[in-house]
Order: sequence, then structure tokens, then C-alpha cells
Amino acid sequence: MTTLDECAELALAIVDPGTREHFALDPLTALRDELHIVAKPAEHLVALRSGGGACDGTSFLDDGVILYAPSLNSRRQNFTLGHELGHWLVEQLDDVLDWIADQRDPSAVVESVCDRIAQRLLLPEELIDSVVGNGPVRARHVVELFDASLASHPVCAIGLARRLPCLGSVAIIDPGGRRVQYASVATDSAGGWPSIFPWPGHDVPAGHPTLTIVPGTEVTRRSFWRTPWGDQQDYYIDAVRFGHRVAAVLAEHDLWGAERLHLDTGSSVDDRPETEHFCCGERQTARGYPCGDCGGPYCRICKLCPCQRSAAAEQLCAGTCFMKFRPNLLENGLCEECR
Repeated sequence: MTTLDECAELALAIVDPGTREHFALDPLTALRDELHIVAKPAEHLVALRSGGGACDGTSFLDDGVILYAPSLNSRRQNFTLGHELGHWLVEQLDDVLDWIADQRDPSAVVESVCDRIAQRLLLPEELIDSVVGNGPVRARHVVELFDASLASHPVCAIGLARRLPCLGSVAIIDPGGRRVQYASVATDSAGGWPSIFPWPGHDVPAGHPTLTIVPGTEVTRRSFWRTPWGDQQDYYIDAVRFGHRVAAVLAEHDLWGAERLHLDTGSSVDDRPETEHFCCGERQTARGYPCGDCGGPYCRICKLCPCQRSAAAEQLCAGTCFMKFRPNLLENGLCEECR
């Protein structure tokens, strides 16, 4: 056993195929009548969610009780129930628990395993096949899967992350709140995890292109991800804005032909261009490929190009437009249209 998918398969093998089909249609009834698990709505979890928390459910495994944040007329509740069922299943498998305990970040790994269990219960593989086809995975596939099923956006993200052929992630981002709402990590063929990746509740790094995508448009380019503690890694990104959210696919390799020159494999000769520029209070010599948008170099200190630094200096309007402006264009935090 070396991958998240293998862990999920072992856990799901505990559940009768008929029960799995019933769960996809009516999770609450399947939990109660066939698995004999008590699932109760808990309003205090709704309060945690509205306050910015990522908690939608919790389990008391010894008692066979699941508490969940009710989401009437929403698909989010089904995902929560599937995820908490995943915890109940994983706890019954010592081999899976031992493998998770040996990983670098066991808490993140167990959450990802339970996410994949929920995805397989709610989103058929055949539907993913029909949407993705021969690939590559695109951010718009999150929206297409959502429209073609009863699965939530996080479930669609999980299903697509499993189809990435390299290290990466599929994330759902709130650009207005500058937060990652959900993310599913893509491991490599040996089950290895990326060292830097988006995670629910993390802030989107300043200057990241997902913060400035115009609604209804797509962006494919070379980019990066930076953790809240400052570690950074380059990624290729494919992203789309739908409504007030952004779906983004981050990949270690350029799956979409975003650049003419690719450096996915190591080279003994560093033939990247060298440029001089001024940033962070000093003149620097930068070696690396310029930003695909502005053509400027990336600073070795702040790691940003000129257009990213400009975007980082902008402020979000406090009104309802969800747009960013230079500070001199805001009055009491509001743009001209919202005043």
C-alpha cells in the first residue's frame, strides 16, 4: 500500500456495493438503516463554518455517531457525511492507520484519504471519464462535473486531482476573501506528496493570479504557490472564475503548453536568461524566465514580478463589486461604483 487511492479502496471494500449505491442517492438513510450509524445535524458547526472555519462535521467513532453542519438544499452536506463515514471506515483498518502514521503529515493524509472516500461514494468514475476524456485535466472540468452530477465542488476537485499525472493540487478559492476554501492534493506515482501546496483555510499569496481573474474567464500560465510561513514553489496553473469562486489546477509540469520552453526535467547547464533590476531596496541580478504577462523578472527576495507587486499593492473594495483598486481610488474603503 503506497497511495491515497489504495487506502480509499481498502476502506470502501468494507461497504457492501448495494449500500454504496444507496449512499449516493440518500446518504442519511444509508448511514442509519444499512450501516447503523447515527447522523445528527449540529447547528454549532454551522456557526463555525460561517466564522471562517473549515469544520463541517465531527465523529464519535466508538459510539457510531456523526455530527454534521446541516446544509439544506446544498450538496455540501452529502460530502460531509461521506467524509465522516471515511473516518469511521479508516479506523477499522490497522494497516491503513499504520501507513498514514508513517507519512510526513499524518493529519493531512488522513483527511485526504477520507476526502477520496467521499468522492468515490458521490461521483462515479464513468462521469469523470466522460468529462475529462483524454485530458489534460482543466479547471473548467470542476464546473462541468458539478453541472453534470449531484456532487459538490470539493468532490469534483477530489475526483480531478486523482487524474493529475504529476505532483499538484486542485483548489477552490474565494478571491474576495483571499482564502483557499478547499484543496485536494495530487501525489506522484509512488505516493509522494508535494512539499508546498494549497490547503483549506490558507491565505492565497499576494500577487497570485487567482486573485485577479475576471469572472467567466480562464487563465493558463506559469505561476507559484507560497505557504503562510513563506516557503514557495513554482507551478503551472490553469484556473477559471465562476461566480464568486475560482477553480485552479496546479501542476508540477506544464500539462497545457503554457510555455514554449519547458524545464520539467533537470539540466546540467543553467541556460536561463539573466537580467538586472531594482526591487526590495537593492539592485539585483536575476537568473530565470520572466513573467509571461508583464515580461519582468522575479525578485529573489519577495519572489514577485512587477505585475504581481502591482496587484499586491491594490486593495479590495469594501463594497459588493469584489474588485481591487489602487489605494488612491478608494474612499472610505469604497470604489466609485460602490460609494
